[in-house]
Amino acid sequence: VWELLYWRAPGRSALALVGALGTLGCLARFSAVSVGAYGALAVLGITLPLRLHRAALRALRRHPPEHPCRAQPEGAVGLSPEEQQRWARRLARHLTAATRTLARLFFVHSLPESL
Repeated sequence: VWELLYWRAPGRSALALVGALGTLGCLARFSAVSVGAYGALAVLGITLPLRLHRAALRALRRHPPEHPCRAQPEGAVGLSPEEQQRWARRLARHLTAATRTLARLFFVHSLPESL
């Protein structure tokens, strides 16, 4: 922090100053919620393509995989009907819980939790 304040690293200090002034300018014009939301969207818009690029480079560096059928054992492949029902119930429980949580957050049932 002191390096930024005393301009010992001019590039980083200038970037921090421009970022702080840009944020303050946006807060003077728009609400804090919209500035935070668009800031989070900007961070996501930058990090997601970088993550995808990194994953693509990692995938291109690997050797081509073997044929997928060779890696599987000779026995039965798949789930029994009981296991399918168990996994379907588990998936339904998770989706229901996620839907209830999102509804509770977006409809602001609890102000601190939604913030």
